[in-house]
Amino acid sequence: MKLEVQNLVRRFGNALALDGASLDANSGEIVALLGPSGCGKTTTLRIVAGFESSDSGHVMLGGEEIGRLPPHKRDIGLVFQDYALFPHMTVADNVAYGLKRRGVAKAERAQTVARVLETVRLSGLEARRPAQLSGGQQQRVALARALAIRPRLLLLDEPLSNLDAKLRGVLQTELREILTRVGTTTLIVTHDQEEAMALADRIAVMRNGRTLQLGTPRQVYEKPATRFVAEFLGKSLWLEGKLDGARFVTDTGFSLRCAPAYLSAARYGLMLRPEALSLKSRLGDGDGFPATVKSVRYRGHAELLELDIAGRLTVSIEVPHGAPIPEPGTRVAIGFDPARALPVPEDTD
Repeated sequence: MKLEVQNLVRRFGNALALDGASLDANSGEIVALLGPSGCGKTTTLRIVAGFESSDSGHVMLGGEEIGRLPPHKRDIGLVFQDYALFPHMTVADNVAYGLKRRGVAKAERAQTVARVLETVRLSGLEARRPAQLSGGQQQRVALARALAIRPRLLLLDEPLSNLDAKLRGVLQTELREILTRVGTTTLIVTHDQEEAMALADRIAVMRNGRTLQLGTPRQVYEKPATRFVAEFLGKSLWLEGKLDGARFVTDTGFSLRCAPAYLSAARYGLMLRPEALSLKSRLGDGDGFPATVKSVRYRGHAELLELDIAGRLTVSIEVPHGAPIPEPGTRVAIGFDPARALPVPEDTD
């Protein structure tokens, strides 16, 4: 079931929460809304769910305008950030709640509960109550309850934010597998870039109530549409200056070879991801620049070097154990592959 969100505008008093936000999710696709607090992603989710109304714009599901329908008529499953399980009910009763409200017969409810609990790998825990479950199990009960009604669209609001880091990493893989197997069109709200990349087929990066870029994790990471997208998704070394054909002339005086610009813009910066950087014994023409080692920190699997560039920028490079480690204060050369030096449009707001 395809979801289309078109030009949503929402004001709260004088505050503009959404300023023409648009995105889509194809049938069976998982799309993540990613951005900092206050960017409009939760407001977008609430408008899609029917808990908020928009001042203008459209929400289409399967080609049908649902923007003015009440929540219970949208046929949408929702998993809240805090799971919102009924503490006095068993797992089976929690999962069956939506079915019971819809008047589904008892025998059919039991079959559906058994099916979805098997899907989320909770078979055998039907008689437990939420307090007897781990955080990860509670999250899967909430997911099972949302899936039990066979929704046309599934909404997940920060689904893993209440879990510790180790469990969150495990459940990212597990949740992705479940959602892919079920095949329900899914919209996820998150502020965690790693979570978005692990779960989503495509990511909508939001800022100031607008969607800056919608693309696959690879697209938004490797070819960001703006500086904000580049810096929000992963770490990057950002060099300011001017694009001059196949070279980028930085404000610090370096003339560097770079990849062709893939988007048209009036102003560009040069993005270098840390994994594209390396220490070199010497520099070629335009494929690196000098720096000074500020500090060396042990990271277990590698040494992390913090390097100062012309007294204006700091970049970190990991050096594997066994490689020569320069002392703080040492002058070094930072090299990179010019094909991975990307001119990216500067932000316009």
